[in-house]
Amino acid sequence: MTEQPLPPPLQADSPVTLPDGRTVPRYRPPEVGGGSFTVDLARAPEAIRELETARDELLDIKREAERLGRVEAPTRDLVSIDAAQLLGTVAVGGPGSLLVALDQGIQQIELMLESLRSSLEQYRDSDDHVRADLS
Repeated sequence: MTEQPLPPPLQADSPVTLPDGRTVPRYRPPEVGGGSFTVDLARAPEAIRELETARDELLDIKREAERLGRVEAPTRDLVSIDAAQLLGTVAVGGPGSLLVALDQGIQQIELMLESLRSSLEQYRDSDDHVRADLS
């Protein structure tokens, strides 16, 4: 008898098999990012603080997701073991997982912060040059 190949490891976006035997793809939220925004330069420092706060909150949630990915089944019955494994997969199991979504959100905020800080610095440098030229 030949051995059957093992199925690929379970990922957060792996298809799910329904009780009636049908296999359906899991929902994958659309990619985040893109768009543009404008900020009044007078309020840029406030916007930077708010973005830093949002990033820090996402980092806290990410740490919680990482802990969730290591959750142990409270008992050794099959249902508890399966539930803990599935919970861990949804939390940290690759594409479509909570961890990947949080990483993407953190990355987007970091890009916004970088852009906003750079623009604010350029504005201040330009303003300094104009003041120096008028003196």
